[in-house]
Amino acid sequence: MGRLESNILVISDLHLGEDLRAGTTGPSYLGGVVRLEQELQSFLAHYTAQRHDGRPWRLVVNGDMVDFMSVLIFPAAGPGPDGSARAEEDREYGLGYGEGQSTEKLEQVLERHAGVFRALAAFVRAGNELVVVVGNHDVEFHFASVQNCLVRGLVTHAGVGAEDEAAFRERIRFCPWFYYEEGVVYVEHGHQYDEYCSFDYQLHPVEPRGGVALSIAHGCMRYFTNLVPSLDPRCGELWGFPEYMKWIWRHGARGLGRLLWLYVLLVYKLVGIRAGLTDRAGDLVRARRHRRRLRVLAKRSGIEFAKIQALDGLHREPVIKRLFGIFSTLFIDRLLAGLVLVAGVVVALAVATGWHKLPFVGALLGGAVALNWLLGRKRLLALASPAALRRAPEAIRRILRAPFIVFGHSHLPERVPLLEGGTYYNTGTWARSDGSELFPHLIINVGNTGETGTGPSAELRAWQQGTSNPLPSK
Repeated sequence: MGRLESNILVISDLHLGEDLRAGTTGPSYLGGVVRLEQELQSFLAHYTAQRHDGRPWRLVVNGDMVDFMSVLIFPAAGPGPDGSARAEEDREYGLGYGEGQSTEKLEQVLERHAGVFRALAAFVRAGNELVVVVGNHDVEFHFASVQNCLVRGLVTHAGVGAEDEAAFRERIRFCPWFYYEEGVVYVEHGHQYDEYCSFDYQLHPVEPRGGVALSIAHGCMRYFTNLVPSLDPRCGELWGFPEYMKWIWRHGARGLGRLLWLYVLLVYKLVGIRAGLTDRAGDLVRARRHRRRLRVLAKRSGIEFAKIQALDGLHREPVIKRLFGIFSTLFIDRLLAGLVLVAGVVVALAVATGWHKLPFVGALLGGAVALNWLLGRKRLLALASPAALRRAPEAIRRILRAPFIVFGHSHLPERVPLLEGGTYYNTGTWARSDGSELFPHLIINVGNTGETGTGPSAELRAWQQGTSNPLPSK
């Protein structure tokens, strides 16, 4: 393996466009968005001007660069840009996840965050490269027209002439699953190991009608969260059943009625999505297309097809394909257990006599507490906690032997030595909701990766007040 021409920067989870939804107009929220933009522009300007060992940079944005999932834009009256009639769903729930709707969303995001994309265009114009790895919030980059929309926007901001445009475009590429440099690094967003956000066929994440094959996270966002501005989209990573009950209680009787209607509608929609994804004929077509693209990816990446298959086999089955998984996600299992408890208590009070009622009721309450704990623990273990994501890098390392395995998705930056050698890094997020301003990023100095070279080195760093510093250890 020869010498790489570029050093590598990795960032993830920018969530640009997350502010294009109801409930994001408060001063504190908008202040955070402005802060994110300023730091990101400063970061890009710094690495546009500064190089290490005279090499250009290859910036890998490791998933969720654009938050298509959260963008809530209701279409204007009349036909769409292509002259076709608007779907009723788009008018009721905002633009959906098809190729045309996603392109419209991206155009709005490009306009909303023009300063960031202008800085990114200057970065590429200076001779650096941009690699966009697809995440779960921006799986829409699967579509060619969405990719072209981003590239066109960057070309416009770069102001390059016709003779330089082709070279500019060649320095931008999209990775539908992972970015890999043999002997250096493997970069993947990580959502495939989170059953709430995974796709059954990562290289063909499209349902039979042509739009994105929605995960349960997509469905909950579209049919509930985006319609309830008071609900923080990130609460699903932090809240359990008691927290949701407290939140519902604060809405009072009138608000409870609307929430109940949206909840029932959400269950109906998710069950309908599951039916589409589990249809045998459609599932077979999607599986075949995914497999063909696995072979193409193996050829392009230089990775043996058997290893590509092994990597693909590590992903978690989407919870939306399991009916009980849907019920568990929406706490229906907990609600049914509560109804059974109430019925059991009523029967115990009616049948038992005297003091004999107490042990019956006590046993029912004890069983209900134990069942609630078990159901809650199972749900918590399935969530994309840092511990859950750490299991996948160990398996990936055994397949590819890459020195560095890099994820995002969990929003928590960390460095973890792997048992069989190598290091797992998570680059966290630039869009934190807890007020911290770490702005984490990974720098990989590739060194001389030839036979006599010293090999690559990596360091997880924080961008703070215009400078890059080693990330504080916890």
